[in-house]
Amino acid sequence: MDQSGGRRSIRSYLFDFFMLFLAVFCGYLAQWQLETSGEHQRERQFVRSLIEDLKKDTSLLSTYIQFNQNTSSYCDSLQEHIRNNNTLKNSNKFYDFSRELARYLRFYSNDRTIQQLKNAGNMRLIRKWNVSNAITDYDNKTKYLNEFDQRLIGEISKYRDFLVECLDLKDYDKYNPQGSFMADNIKTQGSPGFIKMDAQYSRLFYNQAFTLKTFLTVVMLSAEDLKKEAFKLLTLLQQEYRMKP
Repeated sequence: MDQSGGRRSIRSYLFDFFMLFLAVFCGYLAQWQLETSGEHQRERQFVRSLIEDLKKDTSLLSTYIQFNQNTSSYCDSLQEHIRNNNTLKNSNKFYDFSRELARYLRFYSNDRTIQQLKNAGNMRLIRKWNVSNAITDYDNKTKYLNEFDQRLIGEISKYRDFLVECLDLKDYDKYNPQGSFMADNIKTQGSPGFIKMDAQYSRLFYNQAFTLKTFLTVVMLSAEDLKKEAFKLLTLLQQEYRMKP
């Protein structure tokens, strides 16, 4: 063909098409690289945030476990006092031990990062399957502990009702500062009496302490397991993403 008349060859058209395709493809690659780079940055931000949450959880779990261990020891003390003493004549220690069983400490996990990962569909940003599975396992064990913790609080609430029925707190206030019954490090003075207390109620208190101790044992085992899982996940994140402890 005569190109002087303005007609273009097939090769020229193919070249233009190739250049256009190359430009679009390169633009797509640039956009993909930009998005991928942004997602990798977000992934590392989530991991850093999760590491901070886990550090807080392990500290809270240590406090939670120690508190429940102390309460379990007071269960033993109350049972021993009931076995070896006349509660009516030796009410001070009974008041001291029995009120310690009415205390509780809740565990609230620092789950802000896990919730953000789950609720906004951001779990897809966690590219490593072993990390994603470990996060899911930790979240599930946190739920188990929360369930056991709620059951324990339910039993403590029942115990509190039972306690109020038996102790004479008006008599307690005659010998002790008013409002001091649940205060820390307060020793009962004056041998306060009871609204109702006899051998039967002493045995019921013994059983209450036994039941609470059973629930406390389950909760502490679950908390210990969760604490180990937190350390395990923390170590995994630091190793996989090369982040300093």
